[in-house]
Amino acid sequence: MKSQMKQRGQALVEGLLAMLVLVSIWVAVAWLGNLQDMALTAQHASRHAAFSYTRNPATYSIKDIRRQYFLGPAHQWNERSGNSMLASPLDQISLNWDRSSILVQSAQVGGTNPLARELRNDWGLLDKGIVRAQVYVTPGAKPVNLVSDSAVPASVLGLEDFNHYPQLSRQTSILEGAGHAANDALAQQIVAQSALAWSDSAQASRMAGMKIDSVMTSIDAPWHRERPVFDWLGPWAGYVPEARLGHSTKEP
Repeated sequence: MKSQMKQRGQALVEGLLAMLVLVSIWVAVAWLGNLQDMALTAQHASRHAAFSYTRNPATYSIKDIRRQYFLGPAHQWNERSGNSMLASPLDQISLNWDRSSILVQSAQVGGTNPLARELRNDWGLLDKGIVRAQVYVTPGAKPVNLVSDSAVPASVLGLEDFNHYPQLSRQTSILEGAGHAANDALAQQIVAQSALAWSDSAQASRMAGMKIDSVMTSIDAPWHRERPVFDWLGPWAGYVPEARLGHSTKEP
């Protein structure tokens, strides 16, 4: 009888403790989820910034990064109090550019071979250095401060630790000058501008073909055959190999 009286209310205390633990876990999951989502967004922002810089450094800025990746209804991160974790994006989001030194000739594509050096120059494959875009995000009203936190009395649940957020940093590095082309026409222009790989051989073949065509024109006239085309790049702009598509297509 005495043992039963001692156990009265034990389940209530255990249930209360379990609820406190569950509340702490729920707050921790929300806290960590916001950080992970923001870190993933910062990673996407750094990738976009790095690629954009290598294409045209003058057309992209930190203002675009803030607007596209950290503002608007699709990017809402709030603290437990309901306040925005990025209430002041101008101060909490920053972007840093860095460019490493250009690789030596022996580390370039093709090494020190003279022909490889000529192809690098013709096709724009000469390494211009590695561009690194690093995005910094400092969420929350104040950063982590272990000294000041130690003076603050701890709550029953210990939730005061979830009022602070570490600074997030994500970066993307990309090699600039990889010979990329914005469209098919530019890709053909890059190919054709190399005397070693294309234009010298193409010109020799064109001269031989035009000489043959001048003789064969009168012979082929009765059959109304089309004249040969000696532009071996332009007509193919926009076409995709048949094996890659269900039907051939051409860009408008």
